[in-house]
Amino acid sequence: MQVARTEQQIEIPTSWSALPMGDWVAAEIQERLDSWCPHLFGYHLLKVGALSAELSCGCSSIRHQIGVAPGGRLLDLKGDPLALPVRTGSVDACLLAHCLDFSPDPHQVLREAERVLTDDGWIIVSGYNPLSLVGIGHCLPFLRQHLPWSARMFTPARVTDWLQLLGCEVMFDERFGYSFMGRQSRIGWWRESVGRDYCRPFASVYVIAARKRRFPLTPVRRRWRLPGSIATPGMARQGG
Repeated sequence: MQVARTEQQIEIPTSWSALPMGDWVAAEIQERLDSWCPHLFGYHLLKVGALSAELSCGCSSIRHQIGVAPGGRLLDLKGDPLALPVRTGSVDACLLAHCLDFSPDPHQVLREAERVLTDDGWIIVSGYNPLSLVGIGHCLPFLRQHLPWSARMFTPARVTDWLQLLGCEVMFDERFGYSFMGRQSRIGWWRESVGRDYCRPFASVYVIAARKRRFPLTPVRRRWRLPGSIATPGMARQGG
């Protein structure tokens, strides 16, 4: 199993246009966001990474949306996903579009996202699936130096385990993209339809939406019951 944390230098794309078929992948993720965002409520939505900042969550009732990344377009704040400059428990939803794939420490990225989320806040994660055609390119030495095959790629099942360890419940899980994801690749509706029906575990891209679950522990106070009368036999009682 691939170690999550690495010291290697990672090329981080600052726009979807830097990725082969990036515009198509962004459009597919956007379609899922348009479907899921009506479930998001609150005051603040955080888009972590330059790729997340280029996506829209306009279908959500959350109007204050902030893009944070070390560099890129459409950013509101410059910051490191490994140490978000955001107060703990202040964000109602967090979008991590392919952020884990291009991070030296994806565990820390998820921990930071969970830290800033409010109780019952949402976290949406997308990434490349290594058990796919794009994952084959990641295994070839002459390709893994180039995007998108240089992405780190973690299986959806592994990302789901990380989310569950952080106390998040997966609410939606969708897959798409059954091609090599090169610049000459083509997406056919028949390939997508057949892949969605029969080859879902081998899709090139996953999109997972999970909800943070925190239930407050309210101590149950013991009720002390006094006897009907505190007078003992033989004691004088005040007359009515």
